[in-house]
Amino acid sequence: MEARCYAKGWSREAGKLGGGEREIILDEKSTSVKISIVIPAHNEEGNLYSLLDKLIQVLENHAETEDFEIILVDDNSTDSTPAIIDDPAANDTRIRAVHRTDTPGFGNAIKTGFKSVSGDIIIPVMADLSDDSEDIPGLVRKIDEGYDIAYGSRFCKGGETVGYPKPKMLANRAFNNTVRLMFGIRHRDVTNAFKAYRREVLDTIGIDNLEADGFDLTVEIPLKAHILGFKSAEVPVTWHGREHGEAKLKLSENGHRYGMRLLKMFVIGNLIGLRDLFGTMIKGSWMRLVLAAIIGFLLLLGIFSFAGFSEIFEIISNVSPGYVAIACLMILMTFVFRTWRWSVLLRTSGYRVHRDTAFKCIMFGWLLNYLLPARIGDVARGMALKTTEDTPLSISLSTIVIERAMDMLTLSLILMATLYAFASNTSLFSIAAGALVVAIGLVLGLVVVYRCDHIISDRLAGRFGPLEKSILVLKEGLYRMYENPQAISLSLMLSAPVWIFEVASIYFSAKAIHFELIPSLAVISGIVAFIAQAIPTTPAGIGVHEGSITGVLLLFGVGAGTGTSIALVDHFARGLVTYVVGMISAVHIGFESRGYFARRNAESDHVSEERV
Repeated sequence: MEARCYAKGWSREAGKLGGGEREIILDEKSTSVKISIVIPAHNEEGNLYSLLDKLIQVLENHAETEDFEIILVDDNSTDSTPAIIDDPAANDTRIRAVHRTDTPGFGNAIKTGFKSVSGDIIIPVMADLSDDSEDIPGLVRKIDEGYDIAYGSRFCKGGETVGYPKPKMLANRAFNNTVRLMFGIRHRDVTNAFKAYRREVLDTIGIDNLEADGFDLTVEIPLKAHILGFKSAEVPVTWHGREHGEAKLKLSENGHRYGMRLLKMFVIGNLIGLRDLFGTMIKGSWMRLVLAAIIGFLLLLGIFSFAGFSEIFEIISNVSPGYVAIACLMILMTFVFRTWRWSVLLRTSGYRVHRDTAFKCIMFGWLLNYLLPARIGDVARGMALKTTEDTPLSISLSTIVIERAMDMLTLSLILMATLYAFASNTSLFSIAAGALVVAIGLVLGLVVVYRCDHIISDRLAGRFGPLEKSILVLKEGLYRMYENPQAISLSLMLSAPVWIFEVASIYFSAKAIHFELIPSLAVISGIVAFIAQAIPTTPAGIGVHEGSITGVLLLFGVGAGTGTSIALVDHFARGLVTYVVGMISAVHIGFESRGYFARRNAESDHVSEERV
C-alpha cells in the first residue's frame, strides 16, 4: 500500500525551494517501527554503553515508545567507537550499526542515519549523554497529538540546562533570538538537535537536498520545515554537560556556518513566503495601480509648483532629525493603540489572537495601503490574520469596518469640537458632517447584513458558494459585540489616542522645520487630511495628504511653502515607520502563514487529482 503526497522539492543547484514538483511515494510496508532513534557518534567510547542502557530502558518502559529501532552511526571514529556499536547491533535486532568513512561531520552522520531509518517518528539523540532519554516519550506524545515537529526546548518553561558553558549560552540565546526575530518563530530553542520529526517532514524536504554537513544542519532542517508550513510545538527537555570525551561543537568553527545558513534560509524563505503572500493579496491590473501612482505624483507636482520648489527645498534642507524621530515615534504609538483596539474587537467577536500577530497584520495592511490604492491593505490585513491565526475573513473585515466607523466618528467629533472652540466661522464643519455621515453609513451597512443575512445568502449563494457560512459567522460575531457594549465603549475610547498621536506627528513635523504650529491648527489640518483620504485615490495618499494640509493651513495664514513642507515631513515619518515596520511584519507573516499555504496547495493538488 502506498501513501502519496506532492510537495515542492528543495533544489541544491538553485539553492532555493521550488525545484519542481516531485512525487514522494511512501511504502507503508517498509515502515516497520514507530520510533527511529538516530545517534551520530565520533570518538564516544566513554558514553555509548551508558547511553544505550538508559535509552533502551526508557523506550521499553513507555507504551508510546516501545516499538523502536536505534541507528548508531559511527562517523570516522579513531577510538573503539566502531567496535562498541557493533556489539549491541549483533545481539539486538532493534539496533543497527552504520559506519562512515567518507567526509566526516555531524550533519553528514545525521543524514546517513536518516537514510537508514524505517520509523514513522525520527529523533536524533546526541551520543554524549547531553540529551535526557526520559524526555523522548514527551516528544513522541506531542507528535501523536498531531504536530509534525516536536522541538526539544531547554529554554521554555520546564526546560533545564545543567553545566551549560556560559560562552555557548550567550551565543545560543543570541542566535535563537535572532531566528525568532527573523522568522517569526515563537519557539525558544530552534538549534537544539534533540527534536522529533514526523517521517513526512524529512521525506518532503528530501535528505539528499539537505546541504549542511556540520552542526548547522540543526538550523537547516527546522527552518526548511517551517518554510514548508509544517506544524510544530515545543516540549521542555533537560540538557546535561558531557562528562566523558571532547565536545564536538566548537563556537570558533561553527559560528560562521550558523550565520551563513541562517542568512540563506532567510533569503529563500522570504522569496517563497512573500511570493505566496503578495500573490494572494494583490490581484487585478497593474495598469490601474500605476495610474493611481501617477495621479498622486501629478498632484504632488502641482502642489510643489504652487508653493515653490526652491522655498520647499530650502525649508526641508534645514529639517531637525530629532523632531522627525519624535514624529516617527508618534506614528508608531498610533499602531500600538490600533492593535489594542483591534484585539478588543476580535476578542469581543469570539476570536482571541496573539497581540504581536495583530500588530503585524495591521502593519502589513498599512504597508499595502501605502503601496496600493483602494484600501487593498484592509482586505490584506484580514487575509493575513486568516493565514496566521485561522480567524475567519468575515470576522476580520467586520471588525475593520467597525474600526473605520469609529475612526470617522472620532474624527468628526474632534474636528467639530476644535472648530467650535477655535474657528467657528469657517466652512470646514461640512467636512466633519461628512465624516459623521460616513460613520453612520458604515454602521448601517453592518446592520443591514445582520438583519438581512438570509436574503443576502439566498440572492448570492449561487454565485458565491461559501458566502452563507461567512455571513453566519459574521452575524454571530456582530451579535457578540452587540451583547458586550463595554468592549465597544473601550474600543471607541481607544480611537481617541490613535488620532491624538496622529495629530501629534503633524505638530512635531512643524517643529522639525522650525515652525511653531498652533496645536489647534495641527488638529484641524490633520483631521481634514485624514478624512480626505477616507476614499483612497492614490497610494499612501500621495498628493492628497499634502494638498489637504497645505490648503487648510493656507486658510489660517500659513504660507504654502511652509504648509507643504510640514506635510512632506509628516508624510515622510509615516512612510518610514510604515515601510520599515511593515516590511518586517510582512516577512514574519510570510513565514507564519506557511502552514495555511501548505494546506491550501495540498487541497488544490487533491482537487486536481480527482479531476484527472
